[in-house]
Amino acid sequence: MRKFRFQAPLLLATVFFTVAANADDSKAEDLLNANTFPIALDDGAITGPGADLILQLAQDAQFVALGEEHYNLYIPAITTAIFARLHERYGFRYFMTEQDPVMMELMSRPPARGDIERVNSLAQRYPMGVTFNSDEELEMLAAIIGLSDADMDPIWGCDQAAGVTHTLDQLAQAVEDDELRSLVLEKREVAAGAERTRNFETGHFISAAEPEWFAELKDAIDPEPGSRAAWLLDVLINGNTVFGYYKRGEQGLVPGYYENNRFREEHLKDLCLDKYRQAERFDDYPKSLMKFGSWHLYQGLSPTRIHTIGDFFANVARFNGFEFLSVNFVSLPEDPSASMKQIGYAWPFIEHLDPAEFAVVDLRPFRHYRNRRMLEEHAGETWATEHKDDFARLVYGYDLLFFVGSTKPATFEVVPKVD
Repeated sequence: MRKFRFQAPLLLATVFFTVAANADDSKAEDLLNANTFPIALDDGAITGPGADLILQLAQDAQFVALGEEHYNLYIPAITTAIFARLHERYGFRYFMTEQDPVMMELMSRPPARGDIERVNSLAQRYPMGVTFNSDEELEMLAAIIGLSDADMDPIWGCDQAAGVTHTLDQLAQAVEDDELRSLVLEKREVAAGAERTRNFETGHFISAAEPEWFAELKDAIDPEPGSRAAWLLDVLINGNTVFGYYKRGEQGLVPGYYENNRFREEHLKDLCLDKYRQAERFDDYPKSLMKFGSWHLYQGLSPTRIHTIGDFFANVARFNGFEFLSVNFVSLPEDPSASMKQIGYAWPFIEHLDPAEFAVVDLRPFRHYRNRRMLEEHAGETWATEHKDDFARLVYGYDLLFFVGSTKPATFEVVPKVD
């Protein structure tokens, strides 16, 4: 069982709260104490006041979004626990996540649906097929699929393709012409040669292949618009495009990094929106838990200056008359002073939390806190100069902060982590 303990006094002794010893400082301490809540993960369930707050705010939400640190040991189990409560209380049946779209279909459907052994088998058969493939992540995927009673795929993979081989296997089944099927299988063997192990240096075929490799296959098949073959080919082509922009960015070319982020975010939205429209056949207003890297779920502009998939679905929820709840996971590294570039924006909230425990901080009251203006007036101070913009983006972009204390890295027994 993981519990939370307040340290006394719970005061954030950083530049954010230490400009002058006046009444505003005590108000800051009071505000933080009043909005920091213990939470525990106990036998697969979230418990405590922090859990109660999450569930209270989720009551009127169509989407609950979890912005994560990838490959954290505890976050998948916390995610499963949150989904279980949302499903039981409010009828959430779907899970949108930063994973390969075709692989999530394979895991969501028989014979793999809800079966951890078959889910693991797919990850082993296609080492490059799962975007984030830690043991804990695979266990979470199988568990959520098993919990959901959705009439369609419960997990929606909303990321660019991570691998090629598994998608070409699906394409071979979707193509009826024997000659075209043979062409797909020939291409499949070329990709499989690179994807035998999970190694992003030598085995990431989708980023290494030239765009023409995929375009020639699409031209030869000439799929019917809207067909499964067309969708599978577009998944591959769009994935290759995302990585192509990234490679250009690495070379200092334009379009490069920015277009990589922009194009990728729009691709994520399209993938999830397609699944959402399918789900509308079964639910008037499909309710979904979302889990992506934290930069993908900011409301407003993300740190990459992009309107995110989280921002998009927040507006979908509000258009439908629902709320949108967003939670940002943050953990404390072994040496925080060496990690300020990564966690500095959240440091005022986590510096004095017990590093061995979990906690939830309600960020919403800090949106109008007057010391936010103080930060702008004292921009010469080190922390304010480096982090005030990201701090403001956090308190307006997320509703809650979930502190994962005593964190550990994920494990990789099912598919050894070479990348």
